[in-house]
Amino acid sequence: MTMNRTLHSLGVASLLVIGLSCWPAAGQQETVPAPDATAPAAALYLIAQGDLDELDCILALPPAEAHGQQRFALGDVHGFVHVYEQRGPAYDEVWISDYFESAVAGLFLADINLDGLLEIVAYTENGRIYYLDSADYHTLWTNPPADFQSMTAMTLHNVDEDEQVELIFVADGRLHIYDGRDQFEEWRSDQDNITATEILLGDVDGDGLEEIVLNDGFVFDALYRDLEWQSSQSFGERMRLLDIDDDTIPEIIGEFQGRFLRIFDVDQRRMKAARR
Repeated sequence: MTMNRTLHSLGVASLLVIGLSCWPAAGQQETVPAPDATAPAAALYLIAQGDLDELDCILALPPAEAHGQQRFALGDVHGFVHVYEQRGPAYDEVWISDYFESAVAGLFLADINLDGLLEIVAYTENGRIYYLDSADYHTLWTNPPADFQSMTAMTLHNVDEDEQVELIFVADGRLHIYDGRDQFEEWRSDQDNITATEILLGDVDGDGLEEIVLNDGFVFDALYRDLEWQSSQSFGERMRLLDIDDDTIPEIIGEFQGRFLRIFDVDQRRMKAARR
């Protein structure tokens, strides 16, 4: 199950009815009808200003087993994870975590340890990683406090030939790949000047293999971990991948200063020039 995000509309959303599935679907930006509540993967629908699926610290959860209420988790800047359940047209807080020692920077939902159950994966600004049971929210595992001083980006993706997803993250200036099930470091980059705040995966150079794309301009081979390109320019604060020139290879669409877009061709190792 891939957890990286692909193409979103890069702009300010208006008042929308937002669908947040248990596996958030990238690109789902339009107003959509309410789901069939009996469907196995019925989405969590929230009425909000803007698209909540754009926020890394809000995560839709499967309906509560006891009574089937829709739920979502929210990680806050104060270092707590909250869980909310639907109460009629609104949501009410039903659980709050212990203090996670620094701001919660991202939440994911995955069967991270291959036990057949979904876990909440949270990471914090100061480099802590937590696995939480998605049913009763108790902590299943956390890394030692001294592992990292800071963590700026994370995604979950299977980047090798085993059956479990890996944790791919930037911590203390390096790109790290962790085994999600057994919680050990598989690899870390030699480069120690990485400052990325967003990570995407995709075959962006047409070689048939996925790359790890960091928004500060680094592109690594996902399987062999080689540095394929270090762009002299960053790819923006936010990135999405889409083939926009019909060459079967997706381009990086980068957003700068919350509004301006630039397009990068990784296979050509350049920013894409405008054509008339």
